[in-house]
Amino acid sequence: MKSIKTKLMIPLIILLVLSFSIIIIFTNSQTEKRMTKDIINQTKAMVKEMNQATLLFLEQHEKSIDLLSDHPILLNYGNEIVQSGNSKQKAALEKTLRDYLDSYGDVENVFFATPKGTIDLYPNSLPADYTPLTRDWYKQASATGGEMVWSEPYIDVATGEYVVTISKLVKYQNKAVGVLGADINLTTLTEKISGMNISYKGYPVIFSSHGLGIVHPTEQGKDLNKYDFVQQILNASSSEDVITYQFKGEDRVFVYNTVENTGWKIGASYKQQDMLSLSKTIQKILIFTGLFVLILMIVAIWLLSVKITQPINELQQSARKVATGDLSIQVAVTTRDEVGQLASSFNEMTSSMKEIISTVTHSASSVTEAAENLSAVSEETNASSEQIAAAINEIAKGAAKSAEESAEATERAHHLGDQMNIITDQAADMANAAKKAEEANKAGLHQIQELGQTSVESKQYIDEMEKVITALETKIKSIELVIQTITDISAQTNLLALNASIEAARAGEHGKGFAVVANEVRKLAEQSGQATDQVKEIITDIQGGSHRVVNQMMKTKENFDQQTAVVEATEQIFTRLSSLVEDMESAITTINSEIFEAGESKNEVLQVMEGIAAAAEQSAAASEEISASADEQLRAIESVTRSSESLMELSVELKHAVERFKLN
Repeated sequence: MKSIKTKLMIPLIILLVLSFSIIIIFTNSQTEKRMTKDIINQTKAMVKEMNQATLLFLEQHEKSIDLLSDHPILLNYGNEIVQSGNSKQKAALEKTLRDYLDSYGDVENVFFATPKGTIDLYPNSLPADYTPLTRDWYKQASATGGEMVWSEPYIDVATGEYVVTISKLVKYQNKAVGVLGADINLTTLTEKISGMNISYKGYPVIFSSHGLGIVHPTEQGKDLNKYDFVQQILNASSSEDVITYQFKGEDRVFVYNTVENTGWKIGASYKQQDMLSLSKTIQKILIFTGLFVLILMIVAIWLLSVKITQPINELQQSARKVATGDLSIQVAVTTRDEVGQLASSFNEMTSSMKEIISTVTHSASSVTEAAENLSAVSEETNASSEQIAAAINEIAKGAAKSAEESAEATERAHHLGDQMNIITDQAADMANAAKKAEEANKAGLHQIQELGQTSVESKQYIDEMEKVITALETKIKSIELVIQTITDISAQTNLLALNASIEAARAGEHGKGFAVVANEVRKLAEQSGQATDQVKEIITDIQGGSHRVVNQMMKTKENFDQQTAVVEATEQIFTRLSSLVEDMESAITTINSEIFEAGESKNEVLQVMEGIAAAAEQSAAASEEISASADEQLRAIESVTRSSESLMELSVELKHAVERFKLN
């Protein structure tokens, strides 16, 4: 059978373990989701900044080419070449191109090609057979009608660095006079992007619209189309997105955006395990903290259960001793709570039972003595009755022979007078004995009535104990009210946490951390509410235990009712015995009266000898009646004897029953 301590500890420990496990798992899951979302949002902002930086870099050169394409010297030079195939402003053009080159340090070459196939490039020179009209930058610029055209990035043979070519169609009076272009070194841009600090061990990535790696820690200058995620990004309809992929056996996340006009993809790549490193650390902290708190709570629950169950165990041991008959037990009362009140009631019960048993013991002894006296008196009365019966038989015999022995009538009359005197004395003794028997019977009946009253008082004490147990149930219901108050506090905590989350959301980026904490507080409040519901169920089990105690008290009341029934039965026996004694006393009185009348008749016998025959007949008839009365008296006395023996047996049983109780 499980103890109350075990029933109390096991559900609470299971509840705590489940609660902490759920909290840790849920918190870790939410933390991972929230951190992943925050990192992605931060990365999107960073990628947007990288995109803006790249776009500014490219737009700077677009604007410079746009301004240079409207330069008068360039326009006049192109127009003259187109018109006549030659121009006098070649030197001026070279100076203009040199000035442009000096103004933009990232520009390696600036050039101007005309529809006539001529090209002017500064500062480098080209082979004599170089034909610009067949180059992609020329054909694409001519086809766009004046829009900026960016070429695919490539490695400059001379410098070994990444270069991209920008070109634009130049028009003079709405007539194409050539294509202006520049080779732009991307080193400044790539170093700036590569040098950006990407948190969580991430790194920046830029690749062209054809999959060429522009910025990458290991794949720069390589064709990235061999990777599925690159194909997925290039074929995607969205200009920005977040994808997950595998790179060299590692799960990674890539957040990217698209650079306008060029179609370049710029973004940041992370290892998933690096993104969740902080979450793993938080998870370990939560686990260790949860284990520590769980151990503390288990120890606290164990100490609390020991404190609660120890006095109950002591009371249980005392109750077992009382059940064996030891009423000398007294339980130490150390508290004023329900257990202390139960211990006090237990002490009062044992004290009351001691008083009851003492009274019953005394009454049983008195009944035993009275039964012994009654038995002795009955035996004496029985003996006297036998003597009377014998004497009456002799009288009957004498009356029968009186006719034949009339001569001896006088002598026998004197002898009869002596016998009548003896009988009169014995009859008086019988009357006194009958009175004593009646007095003893009344004393026994009085003791039995006192025993019945004591049983009623014992029942009242049991009823008081039942009220104490009922009060204990009321206190448990009060505990339920306290638990409800705790539930309300959890709900208010949940509401406050929700308000804190709203205020943190209003605070923007600065309140994100506080919002996470507020959200976790709200969840902990919800878990506290659930734990409180489990405690309610445990209190319901305790109420069931108190109901079982009430049932046990009802069984005790039934035992006392049975004892009361036995006492009532004994009282009925005494009442019947009293009736029999009264009958015996009445019979003795009748005999005494008859004997007295016979004594009076003695003188008449002496005076009237001549009527001896008639007197003898009357005496014979009277002797027969007396013999019948004597037989009836003898049977009544035998009944009294049997009743006294039965009463003695009952008193002995009662005495043995109360002797099993230890009072001191």
